[in-house]
Amino acid sequence: MWYVIQTLAGKENEICIWVNSCVDKRLYKKCFVPLFEDVWRKDGVGNISVKKMFPGYLFVDTDTPEEFYEGLRKIPKKSKLLSIEDKGKRCFTPLYPEEQEFFDNILDDGIMRVSYVHRNKNGKLDRVIGALSDYTDKIVKVDLPHRRAIIEFFMLGRMRQIKFGLWLDTDGKIGWIEQGKAKLGAEPKIKSDVGNFLGYTVGDRVTVTSGIYGDSSLEVSEIRPRRGTVILNVPMFGTIAKVEINADEICRASS
Repeated sequence: MWYVIQTLAGKENEICIWVNSCVDKRLYKKCFVPLFEDVWRKDGVGNISVKKMFPGYLFVDTDTPEEFYEGLRKIPKKSKLLSIEDKGKRCFTPLYPEEQEFFDNILDDGIMRVSYVHRNKNGKLDRVIGALSDYTDKIVKVDLPHRRAIIEFFMLGRMRQIKFGLWLDTDGKIGWIEQGKAKLGAEPKIKSDVGNFLGYTVGDRVTVTSGIYGDSSLEVSEIRPRRGTVILNVPMFGTIAKVEINADEICRASS
């Protein structure tokens, strides 16, 4: 089972090296820092850099967490195996099976590769290749100019946002993506559109992160992809006002 090691941000690789060098190999199967391929643009073209998916955290696969913990304690670095107290006893908490399955799906040798996306003339995603393809229903935001998609996934007791790096046709060719595109042919990968590339659809309930409307759940009445904004129905003085808000300033309202 997979467990989570917590350490100081920036010390993940150091802890991983110490574990793989100093802890008895019989106590664990693998220890790694989960990474992802982030995409940044230069002159309008995507470039890839590898970043930590969860700064300050590592994964370890072990069937003997108590024994592994004793080995971890011998490392002269600040780290801990996540656990809870139950009746005065320390209980180590593994990832749930669905959480481990999620990471098994998106990680390739510990790294989440970029995901290729294509949008149709209406600005909606109609093809996705790569790690994101199985999780389009969890997308809460797509930001093509910054080559990123955000999904929400419940992990370790709370809802977390996970960033996926995106790759477009204009960013150049990557072998495995081209192979995936050839397999898809002309048939869209996504039968029903994911939504406009801002990640929201008309009727969604959102909150404004700046707090100017408190924690009110507001309805999206219009989407303006080219401007990167949405129009919200905002109750004001007994009527409904149409207010334009930058998509970066909203998030989905809690259900």
